[in-house]
Amino acid sequence: MGENLFDTNRLIAFQKSNISEIEGYTTIFNIIEFPKSLEYFKKLKIIYPSNQDYQYAIILSQALYKIGKPIPPYDIIIAAICYNLKLTLVTSDKHYSIVKEIWNDFHFSQK
Repeated sequence: MGENLFDTNRLIAFQKSNISEIEGYTTIFNIIEFPKSLEYFKKLKIIYPSNQDYQYAIILSQALYKIGKPIPPYDIIIAAICYNLKLTLVTSDKHYSIVKEIWNDFHFSQK
């Protein structure tokens, strides 16, 4: 896909800055966390995890556990979705840099 997937913290920041014209993706988890996204960001597409995403999430979770650097479960699934679909995760969360230690071709933009 080669596009952006926006994490909840970025959606909240955009909304606070009155920026509503963003295009790209988010996950159902981000919508559940910040339901205002549905009414505020009209061009945002919602991704529901696939079986393959969950399989990647398990692999990632096991690898993070093995190196002693776990991250929150929803963030593992979000990272797996981005990895599987080749999306760049746009986030403010620093812990996604740990995912890069496991998957060097994982892409994220920390803003």
